[in-house]
Amino acid sequence: MSTAKKTVKTAGIIMIITLMSKILGFGREVVIGSRFGTTHMVDAYNMAQNIPMVLFAAIGLAIATTVIPIFSEYLTKEGKDKAYDFVNNLLSIMLLITACFTIAGIGVSPYIVRLMAPGFEGNVFLLTVRLTMILFPVTILIAISNILTASLQSMEHFTVPAMIGIPYNIIIIGTVIIFSSRFGILGVAVATVIAALTQVLIQLPILYKLGFKFRFKVNFKDEAVKRVIILSIPVLIGTGMQVINTYVDRMIASYLPEGSISALNYANRLNGFALGIFSTAIVTVIYPSLSRSSALNNTKSFLRWLNFSIKAIIYVMLPVTVCAIVLRVPIIRLLFERGAFDERSTYLTSIGLMFFSIGITASGLRDVLSRGFYSLKDTKTPMYNGGIAVIINIILNLILVRYMQLGGLALSTSVAAIVTTFMLFISLRRKIGKIGGKEIINTFVKASSASFLMGIMIYYLFRELSKVMPDGKLYEAINLFGTIVSGVALYSLIILICDRTALRYLKVGLKYINSKLAGN
Repeated sequence: MSTAKKTVKTAGIIMIITLMSKILGFGREVVIGSRFGTTHMVDAYNMAQNIPMVLFAAIGLAIATTVIPIFSEYLTKEGKDKAYDFVNNLLSIMLLITACFTIAGIGVSPYIVRLMAPGFEGNVFLLTVRLTMILFPVTILIAISNILTASLQSMEHFTVPAMIGIPYNIIIIGTVIIFSSRFGILGVAVATVIAALTQVLIQLPILYKLGFKFRFKVNFKDEAVKRVIILSIPVLIGTGMQVINTYVDRMIASYLPEGSISALNYANRLNGFALGIFSTAIVTVIYPSLSRSSALNNTKSFLRWLNFSIKAIIYVMLPVTVCAIVLRVPIIRLLFERGAFDERSTYLTSIGLMFFSIGITASGLRDVLSRGFYSLKDTKTPMYNGGIAVIINIILNLILVRYMQLGGLALSTSVAAIVTTFMLFISLRRKIGKIGGKEIINTFVKASSASFLMGIMIYYLFRELSKVMPDGKLYEAINLFGTIVSGVALYSLIILICDRTALRYLKVGLKYINSKLAGN
């Protein structure tokens, strides 16, 4: 099997696993929404989750991003033992740092909550502090899980890391269904910590089968650790900027009417569903290939992989954007509107989803382009880009929230993503020369035109079917599903006619599926 076909197959498997995880993630949001609605309890839980994410998750992700090239280098040149020594040292150092960070964070939680949620007062403030104290140990688990994931991916083991979200969501869903009436939102927070622990435990057995054995060793003078730190600092700042964007939205939303933070969270979850499935799968599989091409100074191969991923994201994300905008209300009503999640909750969430969706394609492209720069050992350009995104987001937040409230916060995030993605394209062209811009623009025009036609069709189709179908969740689900399938069919037909490349990859996918059905 060729490298390209293997990549398509691996990405497909990851997409399927990620889809399962995302469905469970939606299930988690549905049961939380059904049990707690868009109340101050969910606001407090979401803010308490964001606090350790803002303060440390970016560090874990930055380190994981830089582990792959260094681990691969050791694995190729000096063997597994040396590579595992590097991982053990890094794990031990991160355990020490995150443990100290967690203890300190728990101690100053009231001050952190006051700083990061200045609009919270009274009971919601006290509840957020308690939840923050419970959730702080997640920082340790995030750091460990990211290092384990990077190590497995470096050895081309993608499946298990992609699966870690499945038990995570099952544990939280089970807790909400079984224990929420007794323990409330505090029980959900404890379950979140336990769920994060499973993300570590599910990966360790695979590493042990590959010969890894954890040994606690701390050597701050290790050259590999120094390289990780040096490369991670710009990645950390750039990644942190994206997280800060989310925090700024939540902070300003804390001044808006009750439920605004929860509505932003639900809308962002929906928006991240497709982004997580397709963008994550593409970036995960492409990143090692980009790194290898860069290490070999093979610009042609590098551009081939980069253009492949860019076209894939454009072709997938643009129709998703249109579907999310046109069908946002029935989608939210079907998925969330039950129990405490009422019509007002649907309305607020639909506003956030519409404006978040505008930037979903840009967000996917930004992820791919950032990995391209990391592969070229340029971690500073995405960092500068992230800083500009934060500035744009804050300025637009302060302006648009006055006129659009919740919608202004979501639109600011999308505009920042679009502007900074254009800047990444320009920076990459300056760095390596021509990057196939005409082909990318051509792809965008085809996808935009097909998405526009699809949007018109699904709008009228859903409206007309709603007039003739009986009331009820089941019939609305049938209507929504049929409309989306019809829209996808129309869009796919237009793209397959216009782009032979897309047709070629479809044939590869169908051939692979047929071989599996035949037992080959």
